[in-house]
Amino acid sequence: MNLKDFWRHGLRPALIGLGSLPLAASASLDGIDPATLGEPIARFVISGNARTREKYLRKWTNLGPGQILSRERLEAAHQELLDRGLFREIRFASERDAGGEVELRLDLVEKRYTLLLPRANRSNNGDVKFGFRLRMNNLQGADRSLQALVQREDQSDGDDAEEFEIDYSMEMFDRPYELEWEFERIVENTEIENFANTETTNQFAFDVSRDWHVDGWSIPLTLSTGLVFEEVELDRPYPESLDGIEAGAFNRAQVGIRFDNVHRDRFRRFGSYYSLSLQRGFDWLGSDFTSNIVTFEVRGFRPINSYDSFEYRLIFAASNDSPFGRLRFGLGGGSTLRGLEDFDNRGDARIFTNIEYVFAYRNRPQLRHTLFVDVGNVWEDLESIRLSDWEYTIGTGFRWKIDAFVKTDLIIDYGYDVENSEGKLYGGTSLNF
Repeated sequence: MNLKDFWRHGLRPALIGLGSLPLAASASLDGIDPATLGEPIARFVISGNARTREKYLRKWTNLGPGQILSRERLEAAHQELLDRGLFREIRFASERDAGGEVELRLDLVEKRYTLLLPRANRSNNGDVKFGFRLRMNNLQGADRSLQALVQREDQSDGDDAEEFEIDYSMEMFDRPYELEWEFERIVENTEIENFANTETTNQFAFDVSRDWHVDGWSIPLTLSTGLVFEEVELDRPYPESLDGIEAGAFNRAQVGIRFDNVHRDRFRRFGSYYSLSLQRGFDWLGSDFTSNIVTFEVRGFRPINSYDSFEYRLIFAASNDSPFGRLRFGLGGGSTLRGLEDFDNRGDARIFTNIEYVFAYRNRPQLRHTLFVDVGNVWEDLESIRLSDWEYTIGTGFRWKIDAFVKTDLIIDYGYDVENSEGKLYGGTSLNF
């Protein structure tokens, strides 16, 4: 069966059918007295929040005195707290006091918010990476996050690189707005045909997102805009005869729109995500390149039953004029096509998809394993795209939801490159998509 027939008769009907499955996860409301439903809340008492500030919990749950207590309100509040990913346990209870007034209680058990992990990886070719990643969540008890990465890479061809990255995000003004800052610095010592050089890349990005509520939609669209300043410095220019990159600045503005209807229950996700973004370099920002970058992404998480799920991601990205004289996108590695060498192929146009069937162990749903297929390719530019030309890999993996820490999953994947009969092992603590 060729790829077109596989899509027409296999994958497309499967996606349509899975799209019709129920997505909502019901909240456990065992502590709610049925006699209090339909009555106004007189008091709303919160306990167990050692770090999280109470004013944010009241804002996130949208519950308070004077509201009519209903199952729908409680399920929406429960889902919002689950989506935050900050709590191990969320329990609602209600009762009438001696005067007949309704008291609603929220009892929480918080997760651990700080995680420092060593990073180590060795590829089949002998490339070695090692370093540390720091994750800090719920800063100031307001669901703000900080991530930092320090890493060194020693490549089998003699090149080496050092990388430093820091990312900070926060919500503002009762969540219409979200701000994010990111700084990355990479210093790479390279050698091409006995010509040694030092390439230094600095990138600073600032992004502002705002929710946009549309009539008839229960989930808002999110609009984003921001600036990216990227600069490459060289110890010395590469000779024209060598395939080296150019020094310069690619400073650009970016705009985007996304629809994020992905939610969480305790151990898995469900729902859909769509995003479209455009970046463009501008002379007035001091950019040496006026290239455009377009990215479109789709993600889906579809429950099959109470335990298993079907998950997929599709990404299309294209750039023009190759900023810094370097093809923009790579393919291969744990974040794109598992089983191919990391960024072994490069191009200014990229399409790839990841398709996974995730099985959960019935007695331990925090433990899951997956079967996956990754398909995609990169091309030199848009005109070079050939939809009959694909790389594909297959594989299996293991997932352990470490419920004590915020957004932490132990990941082990084995990807197998069918064409070259080679396999690669990947590990990490965050989901690929």
